[in-house]
Amino acid sequence: MNNNFIEKFKAGNYSIGSFDAYQDLSKGLIQKNSDLTEEEVDEIMKSMPTTYRASIVDHNGNYIGFIGLYNVDAKNNRTSIRFETNVDLLTTDKNTILEEYKKWLSESLNLNEIEEEIYFTSTKKEVSQNRIQPKTNIIIPSSMLESGISEETLEYFSHDYSIPRMQMPFTIKSNDRAIGIIGLTNLIWSNKRANLNIFLDKSLGDDIVKELAGYVIDDYVNYVHNCNIHNVTLSVSGSDKNKLDILRNTNMNYYGFIPFGSINENHVESNMMFQHIPNMKKQNGVYVPENISKDVKTFDTDKKELDSVIELNNGYRLVSPKILEQDHIDSNKIIDEHISAMQEREGFAIPLGEDKYILQRGNGNYGISKAVMNYDYVLLDSSNHYAGYINILRNNANNRNAEIEIGIDPKLQHNGLGTQVINKFYDQLFSVGYASVTSAVFEFNNPSIKLHEKVAELNGIRLESYYINGKLWDMQFYTKVNENIDEMKSTRL
Repeated sequence: MNNNFIEKFKAGNYSIGSFDAYQDLSKGLIQKNSDLTEEEVDEIMKSMPTTYRASIVDHNGNYIGFIGLYNVDAKNNRTSIRFETNVDLLTTDKNTILEEYKKWLSESLNLNEIEEEIYFTSTKKEVSQNRIQPKTNIIIPSSMLESGISEETLEYFSHDYSIPRMQMPFTIKSNDRAIGIIGLTNLIWSNKRANLNIFLDKSLGDDIVKELAGYVIDDYVNYVHNCNIHNVTLSVSGSDKNKLDILRNTNMNYYGFIPFGSINENHVESNMMFQHIPNMKKQNGVYVPENISKDVKTFDTDKKELDSVIELNNGYRLVSPKILEQDHIDSNKIIDEHISAMQEREGFAIPLGEDKYILQRGNGNYGISKAVMNYDYVLLDSSNHYAGYINILRNNANNRNAEIEIGIDPKLQHNGLGTQVINKFYDQLFSVGYASVTSAVFEFNNPSIKLHEKVAELNGIRLESYYINGKLWDMQFYTKVNENIDEMKSTRL
């Protein structure tokens, strides 16, 4: 079996897993079965979303084919399945693979229709039709919600906000006037979660609370749940009194805050987090803390860049991948050791078609060569062997809050190395002006939970928002606040 293959689930006598491990064999299979040119094969590959395609191997680890979505029509929530093998499977085996794959799809995507199931071997081509229970007739009961956002409305709100590209967008109307827009970002079908975005008409000032009833947001959130999105979360700046007042009259519940995770003009302040899952009711007596705000300049430093190398104990170093070549460190060896370590991590087997260490190089061609090179630091031992990594996933609040991830080679865990690495990284980030640093840790990742319990504060739990191995798991948020400044005399807004 290819060492880069990771099994995602079983289908009878076969294993379904990493597509990229056998990408060249899959391309050759398409070319052989359909007698196509390389260019035609590349077009087919581009039409198959990377997350939802997979290789198929037998119990001996021999490659026998692939399966994946094909000709996706996102607008109408419709797609086809392309399934090719290099052997003529028994009907029972073929049906088992199809049914297990469709089961995985139904748990991961809001698809209304599988238009075709296309099965190829070198001797046969079978095409059949199949339908999934449609959800196209979902109706939002609120008369204040109008599907879509006109260019005129978008332009109007863009004067006050930087509007991201949203999915499932609606206009909120009152007396035939657009008073807000609402929609989703960061929609991850495979994890059944999305972030809710609400932009309100600033010209209404405090009157917006009278114009916008909380049930309008509830109606939209219920609509989203009916579209197979399980967890919806909304972040609100701690000084946004109007939006907080509106949320108090909805079924969304406060679940935590990120200290200094939001920006308000020249202040960095609390980022309050709310969520909803199906059938969630308003919790009584939930305390929403006061907003903590500080002038951005409080965190300014003269240092502008992270160090290229950070020395740790026992010969370990955090090294920026940018200097591996100039320090004559073999990056290919580091990459191979990184992949080997990632494959040993528990719960690392989802999503289906691509693995976390595989990043896009462009033109639909995936590979591992750039993966570890994009991290902020690679952890190396005294012999320059890979031991882990630590990385900024994203920046918030104009680079005053960082969301980070850490990975330590499982063979080196439980000896204090992770604690040393993350504390050094905290110091680095605070030295260049970050006010706080946050990590999102999955409920099943016990080593990471134990690490973060030692070094940071638990600020919130996002319920049932990560789907893996047939179950929805919670996400726990831990934050470390910059302690290098003087005693905080917080401005409360």
